[in-house]
Amino acid sequence: MIVSLKGRLVDAREDSVVLDVQGIGYEVFVTSSVLQQLPSVGQELYVQTYLQVRDDAFVLYGFSSTEERGLFQTIIGVNGIGPKLGMGILSNIAAREFIQAVQRRDLATLMTLPGIGKKTGERILLELKDKFKDLPWESDGQDEDLPIVSGSVFEDALEALQALGYQAGEAERMVNLAKPHLKDNYNLQELLKVALAQNSQQRGERTWRRNG
Repeated sequence: MIVSLKGRLVDAREDSVVLDVQGIGYEVFVTSSVLQQLPSVGQELYVQTYLQVRDDAFVLYGFSSTEERGLFQTIIGVNGIGPKLGMGILSNIAAREFIQAVQRRDLATLMTLPGIGKKTGERILLELKDKFKDLPWESDGQDEDLPIVSGSVFEDALEALQALGYQAGEAERMVNLAKPHLKDNYNLQELLKVALAQNSQQRGERTWRRNG
């Protein structure tokens, strides 16, 4: 499975990019969030990827983060929704808004998305309601982090931190605290290292303020 690509941007099209990775050109169909953050042609681009294996072709889909890819994999797990429709969903609604629509059982919002009629929308609500029901949301409007969804490295980090003895809420806070400090090509080990370091630093600052 090809889970990520880093290469020189050769071409940018309406819904895809071409990356030169060590002399091999890869066409990757990408979400609008990737297109909005594209570097100039000739510059380096890193994308998280999902490989669809079909009888007639191998198709690569690209995402701006592991969380966006995780949400994509959750969406295409719904009966009747394939990768092409999944990409259309993520390119026409923010991940946060999509998950909130499922949480609120907002069929009207889902039906505004291309390719989503009443029956498909109802199927999404039925099959994904348990996936997102326990996801917390910040109420102050300042936290723009995507929620942690199944299939992402962040979920793996949550499980690892809980295995170390942290409570679920504390583990999630640590993961979200680490996100702004991660390098592009991070893995689970790097994420855990940053999360633990940031948590230790924040605790130290709180202790200093109390003693000061």
